[in-house]
Amino acid sequence: MTKTSFGCIIIVKVAARQACNLRQGAYIMDKKIIVTISREYGSGGRVIGRKVAEKLGIAFYDRKIIEMTAEKSGLAVSFIENTEQKIKNKFLHNLAFGGYCAGADIGAAQLSLPDKLFIATCDIIRHIADEGSCVIVGRCADYVLKDRQDVIDIFVYADKEYKCKRAVEEYGIAPEKAESEVAKADKYRANHYNYYTERTWGDKSNYHLCLNSGFLGIDKTVDVIVDAVNEYLKD
Repeated sequence: MTKTSFGCIIIVKVAARQACNLRQGAYIMDKKIIVTISREYGSGGRVIGRKVAEKLGIAFYDRKIIEMTAEKSGLAVSFIENTEQKIKNKFLHNLAFGGYCAGADIGAAQLSLPDKLFIATCDIIRHIADEGSCVIVGRCADYVLKDRQDVIDIFVYADKEYKCKRAVEEYGIAPEKAESEVAKADKYRANHYNYYTERTWGDKSNYHLCLNSGFLGIDKTVDVIVDAVNEYLKD
């Protein structure tokens, strides 16, 4: 089943069940499932991811991945946050996704520090996925885990006004700077994703579901994702 057709089926089934007021909680999961959430800045993707993990009773990884990368690399979290998305070396793609990443001596390669950190993050994401069911926000996780069959990939987006409003209310950004900050953050994420994956950030063909959180609201977006997981696990 293609990602597009899967998404259409899920939306139809969810709408029908909601109309009949038959929503149920998450099934007891005897299958492993990894939910990756990519998101536009200000769309609420991180909050949505955390709530999905809570409803499903599975692990949640966001900032924790940075902390794990710091522990593995011996670098400070703040240093990693300031350097991890700096793109310098086009050669990285072939290394990280050509089998070199796992178990290789990355220090021997002539890579920039951001590239080495990305490779370390790839290893951590794969290890997390091997351990059990979880929700992973960001970090190109949808691409890192693209060859697995137990993954549902989500992209959360919203209109500019909604994202700017959340940026002001949730992140404390000055109203007059909100639009430019949102645009800058999204451009930054797109550049990072496009470079390391050689795909297009936000392209619907990369994901099973693309959800407008500004239209649905945070809680209903969570419900749709939980329903999607439940439908997937029933097959």
